[in-house]
Amino acid sequence: KFLTLLATLGLPAQASTITQIHIALAGSDDNGISTGMAVSFQTESDSPSASVRYGLSADSLSSTATATSSTYWETYDHHAVLESLEPSTQYYYQIVDGDDVSEVLSFTSAPTEKDSVNFAVFGDLGMVNGDSTRKYLTKLSENKEIDLIYHMGDVGYADDSFLHLGCYTRFCYEDAWNEFMNAMQPIVTSLPWMTMPGNHEADCHSPNCMLSSTKRDKLSNFTAYNSRFRMPSEESGGVMNMWHSFNHGPVHFIALDLETGFPGAAEETRYVMKSGGFGDQISWLEEDLKKAAESRAVRPWIVAGGHHPMYNGGRVDSKMQAAMEPLLKKYNVDVFFTGHVHSYERDWPTFNTTDIVKSYDAPGIPVHVMIGGPGNDEMSDGMRRIMQEIESGEKVDPSREPTEKWLAGLEAGSKDMIALSDEDHYGIGRVEANMTHFSFEYVQTTDEVVFDSFVLTKSPLDKMEVPSADPDQCGNFCDPQFGPGCGPGACANCREAGLDAQGAIAYACQNW
Repeated sequence: KFLTLLATLGLPAQASTITQIHIALAGSDDNGISTGMAVSFQTESDSPSASVRYGLSADSLSSTATATSSTYWETYDHHAVLESLEPSTQYYYQIVDGDDVSEVLSFTSAPTEKDSVNFAVFGDLGMVNGDSTRKYLTKLSENKEIDLIYHMGDVGYADDSFLHLGCYTRFCYEDAWNEFMNAMQPIVTSLPWMTMPGNHEADCHSPNCMLSSTKRDKLSNFTAYNSRFRMPSEESGGVMNMWHSFNHGPVHFIALDLETGFPGAAEETRYVMKSGGFGDQISWLEEDLKKAAESRAVRPWIVAGGHHPMYNGGRVDSKMQAAMEPLLKKYNVDVFFTGHVHSYERDWPTFNTTDIVKSYDAPGIPVHVMIGGPGNDEMSDGMRRIMQEIESGEKVDPSREPTEKWLAGLEAGSKDMIALSDEDHYGIGRVEANMTHFSFEYVQTTDEVVFDSFVLTKSPLDKMEVPSADPDQCGNFCDPQFGPGCGPGACANCREAGLDAQGAIAYACQNW
């Protein structure tokens, strides 16, 4: 290749124009295991022949995946899906665009359902004030301490770019997107970056954009976000990058649109520049949860996430609650992760605002965890920080209370649900999940200090409350192939307890 020849001759090669490289899980086999990886990148010009070479060693990239090409403004976004990957295997890949090539990169493919999974979880990460979190994520990536990133919206804060120096009247929206994506590249070329939409992905509302009908139209309704990423919505029956689901190890992950995806959602009811119209997320959610519940025997944990919180500070988003909370309880969703408010809050397992279980030992209702303070330009109040640092003699990580307008839309709830909160530090969540335990830590990233933790457990069969059903619905759990403890004995226990196949018996078969 041309660049390789230049290097061989000792001549300087031009910098690659392939930028913003990141990966995401893709594909799904009959058992729900992710069997592919989407490689995404951007170029300055159209590249219909762009592709990704990949293989089991850096010196043998024998397979090729063709990349798609699309544009919504001036640059081009590309996505190539690497298919039929073996589980838990290291793959090497290189992007090729004519004579331009990227460096050879690598990732590890998704594991089987019996392996544990480690992941980072947060929302609301921007370029400004995000240094400590990106540094910490880089360390986790380099040390192979996590398998993926679960990012609950507000990805980069490009819509706030007009607040940056020199950008109030200048068009900086695309530059802000590009800068953030390039800053994340060293982390997310090896870690799947699984994203959800937040309110800051909705549109460009800078003065420059508002004065241009072309910019308003082309940069509205999550256009940039849906072009730049490739989530596994096609594989899971979702829509674009707005909502989707995927499996990784013993966890079923659901990624939700909490901006437009239910009646009364915040971005769908704005008076100016409304968003939405993506479809019926609630019906999709129930179907997805049904399938996940049927697979509890091999994948015991269900995690859902999105941007806006249902519960925050003892308040409740009643519209989201009415649309989604009954489904979360019906299918026993274990954890509901959100962001939006730039701080941390761990709640006790909560349902219907006042049904609160002050234990994480098989609570039977979701645990709500809000992680919205990894660092962004809306967390900075410079003078307040300076005064606090002078008085305390220590570095202060800023946070900002949610806007009064948003709080006005919430209804009073109960502060009894709040277990612990942190409004003063940048931080993210870390999770390790196996077949029996879901272990969470909240890490303040500036000093890499674990501030909070909890362990969620599952109950043995004799402690679980599930609806009664026709005993014959035990179905396949009478088949020994479904794991230790399954077979005639499990079937008999199922009949005696009157349990159905969605729930306790599935778990019991794996952990008899």
